[in-house]
Amino acid sequence: MDDRRRIPGGEGSPRALCDRDSSTRPQGVGAEGTVTGLRHRRRRVPAKDPEIDRALEAMSAPELRAAVRAVLDELDEDVKASVVDTLIGRATKASSGWRPARPSQRIVEDAQSFADAARRIGHADPDDVTEHLRRATKAFLAGDHASARAVFKAILPPIASVDIDLGQHELVEEVLGVDARACVAQYVASVYTTTPLRNRADAILRALEQVEGVGTLLSPIKDMEDVSAGVLPDLRAFLPLWVKRLQRFRPSKDEWETEHERWLRDAVFRADGVDGLERIARKTKRPQACLAWYEALADQGDWTAAIKACDAAARLVRQSHWRGELLDGGALAAQELGLPDLSKRLEAAWRAAPSLTRLLRWLAVDGHEQEPLRTKATRAVARCPKMAGRQVGLLRVLLGDVTGAATLLSKSPGLGWSNPDHPGHSLFPLLATLLSNGAIGDALVTELEATVRDPLESFAMTDEGHKPKLTTPSMVALIQRARPGITPTDPDRDAAIDAMRIAAEKRTEGILGNSRRQHYGHAALLVASCVAFAPQSRAAETLRWATALRQQYWRRHAFRAELARACESLGVLVPSWTPRSVA
Repeated sequence: MDDRRRIPGGEGSPRALCDRDSSTRPQGVGAEGTVTGLRHRRRRVPAKDPEIDRALEAMSAPELRAAVRAVLDELDEDVKASVVDTLIGRATKASSGWRPARPSQRIVEDAQSFADAARRIGHADPDDVTEHLRRATKAFLAGDHASARAVFKAILPPIASVDIDLGQHELVEEVLGVDARACVAQYVASVYTTTPLRNRADAILRALEQVEGVGTLLSPIKDMEDVSAGVLPDLRAFLPLWVKRLQRFRPSKDEWETEHERWLRDAVFRADGVDGLERIARKTKRPQACLAWYEALADQGDWTAAIKACDAAARLVRQSHWRGELLDGGALAAQELGLPDLSKRLEAAWRAAPSLTRLLRWLAVDGHEQEPLRTKATRAVARCPKMAGRQVGLLRVLLGDVTGAATLLSKSPGLGWSNPDHPGHSLFPLLATLLSNGAIGDALVTELEATVRDPLESFAMTDEGHKPKLTTPSMVALIQRARPGITPTDPDRDAAIDAMRIAAEKRTEGILGNSRRQHYGHAALLVASCVAFAPQSRAAETLRWATALRQQYWRRHAFRAELARACESLGVLVPSWTPRSVA
């Protein structure tokens, strides 16, 4: 392969991901199945040592510098270069006023010559591109914004338009050794500082559009401030011009806002504060504009104004899922203010946009006394969408309709369990809980709790974790406290175990039939759970069923191994069997 098109290797690189054995998968809990254990597993990332902060505080400035230099010497070259970039960037924002030395003026001519040659042949070595971008960053941090702008303009736009191919599979960041988004922000900031005020808004807009394929700035002004050593010059005078320029764009015809609308909101908020956001929300009635109005008040901790904003915005917005978001905001404000109408607000949010999480919040908010819980469940059944299998299943269990819940589970398909409307991940553990008097094992508990957890929660930014949130109760805790009011009869127990067996058999057939290796563990867990939680009168029959299922897939050694592990975790045993031809 031509050196100019090589892709860096190493763990985590595109080459390593392509070369990795596809049969080796991590162990853990997935969205489609709870148990995905395999022989091979990645090294566990150690937790943050609580002593590190105190250790840093204990060192003097010279000692800390020496420690940083020692750590840098131990790093690989790629990681070291990235850390050095970060250190230099932070140093330029320090109170000392330090700046790196300005690079030679030849960097502009070199970058332009390189870009012209790369454009002619259609591709370039990512390492060479990284070096030019690193020079531009150093010039930017040194205050030579004209040179930085020229180098960035020579390199970034042709990459964004794919006139220069770096060999990436999808994102440019895959192959570059610098932060592509930071380079975009520095480019736009250099355009800002080197363009006269009267032409600045048009120049910024052109720059953003030129490099859209490399990186998108969600908030251009803030992003420019983040990469700059000082404040942006003439910002107060620039904002009205920027707002006027962005107002020339028409909003999209659908409910989703464009980048220009988002940038306009950001600029208006900078210029006029929350009043500006309220003005946009009331004028446009756009869902995201209404949410931005509420969120600005919530970020300020003004919950009294926030609850009024949510109530007003919910009347402006027609789309159900956006109304649900706004009504969630009103409920959060009521929770923070300790208002007595929290239950009514949570019910309104669920009615506007029904989801299992919203239903659970409403059901549990007034405590867990069975009578109010049953009253709410009765009211909810009449309003719950018929296709919302998880919600319908939970409500039937809470009302004591075990046979109805079991019928719902038995009719569900073996695949598609990750669909929010599929009742499998919630109903199977719920029925197991009723059969086992509460103890169902960690794997099923994890699966049940995952049904009400936001899958994007683990990707939230650090500062998001400190913001107030609506309390989402535990599904397990709710069903355990409701159990005294649920008295399954023998026919209910028979219907529950029959449904669990049907679900486990469908799941096994679907997963093994489509060779979804990463979900073998989940299918095995369902089969083992049927054996573990079957009523005493059905125990022998269920064990024979599980043994026959194991025999049916005797050639699937990986599934049999997963089944053995699942049985061991639940304290049951499915007898092994070997066909005579093999024996």
